[in-house]
Amino acid sequence: VAVLGAGAVGSYVIWGLSNRKDIRLGVIVEGERAERMKKGCIINGITYHPEVWTPQEAKGVDLLIVSLKYGALPGAMDSIRQVTGENTTVMSLMNGVDSEEIIAEKVGVEHLLPAVIKVASHKEEIGASHVIYSVIKVASHKEENGYCFNPETTIGIIFGEPCAPYDSERVQAIEALFADTGLHYRSTEYIREEIW
Repeated sequence: VAVLGAGAVGSYVIWGLSNRKDIRLGVIVEGERAERMKKGCIINGITYHPEVWTPQEAKGVDLLIVSLKYGALPGAMDSIRQVTGENTTVMSLMNGVDSEEIIAEKVGVEHLLPAVIKVASHKEEIGASHVIYSVIKVASHKEENGYCFNPETTIGIIFGEPCAPYDSERVQAIEALFADTGLHYRSTEYIREEIW
């Protein structure tokens, strides 16, 4: 699993998936930021050490989670394209109503697991509609020593196919990935209603 964007939302994902010892988890960064990330990222006062990958090193990951700020997406498109392999699923957990469309133009809609993010601390509500949907609700904020959130009050990631079969292979794969990680999540047959 690769995470592109290790800010508030990315930190929640890193925190949860770091509990999985049977996967490889990496953050995609380059240059000076890569050197800083190799020292670890502080989340809720604990330093986590996901692997640090260039887009080329992450090529063909099973799941790419894009958790950038919307304004950073145009500059990240080449990285997303380089990472996406034949069987890569791309899940966009970022604000903006068209991030999935922008990403799909570069990598193909078949790779997208479109997402909506609701960050309670910023009171933003955003929606999108495509092949499969998900939503993450997390109240997170940056402090001097890293990102902080309360895992127990975080609603988490809600995802689902927009039409049958709702229990698709990739929905089952995401459920298995998130199981026992501390991440709050659930799949739904009513993802459009959940989003809006």
